[in-house]
Amino acid sequence: MKRIGIMGGTFNPVHKGHLALARAAKKEYALDKIVFIPSGTPPHKALGQVIDKNERFKMVGLAIRGLPDYSVSRIEMDRPGYSYAIDTFRGLKKKFGARAKLFYIMGLDSINEILEWRKPLELFKLCEFIVGTRPGTKIRTFRRLIKFPPLQKEVDKIHLMELKENISASDIRQRLKARKPVSRFVPKAVEAYIKKKGLYK
Repeated sequence: MKRIGIMGGTFNPVHKGHLALARAAKKEYALDKIVFIPSGTPPHKALGQVIDKNERFKMVGLAIRGLPDYSVSRIEMDRPGYSYAIDTFRGLKKKFGARAKLFYIMGLDSINEILEWRKPLELFKLCEFIVGTRPGTKIRTFRRLIKFPPLQKEVDKIHLMELKENISASDIRQRLKARKPVSRFVPKAVEAYIKKKGLYK
């Protein structure tokens, strides 16, 4: 059975924290491959906060270039309307088949909001969750969340993984707006692309 890690998100922009989470999840949970899926039109983000989806897709491609077993998918970008995880994972199940086991890799902030998503409990039938926690993240919120009766039954499908990196895309955007260096936070190729295109000014 193939074990496939799915990295979803806006990747606005993709940064070294995303790559560290993917790398750690791949190693710790013996994943065969990692698929990055930039969101097309995210329902929980204000329009204007997120740059063009094609720019985000290109940056992810640059970030993972040369990494074996890593790829980037347009599954959400090419689907009209809002990008809902439930639709994505239904599509991924069809694509990879019943013999593939899917792991949804995300940060703690995302899992804390999961009850606001479309059909969140159905997602647990399609995948397991690998959740990266950063220093200072809201672990208390998560502990309250998993006491919610419907989620209590699914708690064995949520795997927490502590990370040392504490990188925020919003902080990177603020630094870029202030014309401060971001080389510590994003891959060189991504930084060069942002400068070339004049993104986040």
